[in-house]
Amino acid sequence: MALPHTRAAALLQALLPEVTARLSRLASSPIVNLHVVYDRPVCELPFAAGVRTPVQYLFDRTAAAGAPAPSQYLAVSLSGADREMGMSVDALRERYLPALAELLPRARQAKVERFLVTREHAATFRAAPGVAALRPAAESTVPGLVLAGSWTDTGWPATLEGAVLSGHTAARVALAVL
Repeated sequence: MALPHTRAAALLQALLPEVTARLSRLASSPIVNLHVVYDRPVCELPFAAGVRTPVQYLFDRTAAAGAPAPSQYLAVSLSGADREMGMSVDALRERYLPALAELLPRARQAKVERFLVTREHAATFRAAPGVAALRPAAESTVPGLVLAGSWTDTGWPATLEGAVLSGHTAARVALAVL
């Protein structure tokens, strides 16, 4: 089973009530993504993480999106974005375009062709003290049922890497039964 923790908990209620009880104590955390298309390249890095700036993570999505030359499409990913979830697109634009210009000097002269916002209210589980004890192992007590997802006990926070590790562990557990 590879689902978000809230959906997994609902499906596991009858089979694994103790796991469901633990999963129901995992809170969710939002992610907001800002999609900015500039009229020219402003960043030469494929990925960057910000320090002392509201810009947390920056991804060059130009090639993946097939953006036409000479424009550049950057995605800013904001984890734990409770505050940003309540902000309007205009307020996010007002806060983050100057932060991008501060971080990327070439953005100061570039024209913003598009600015879009996507919001995922329950993108990940919320990493908080005590949450490790709530995360189940991949192997379950139900024959043939293996759990996968960044919310399982991977030793990693709710990241893509944690999800991949979980998938590898679930595959090993499933193949060991064969």
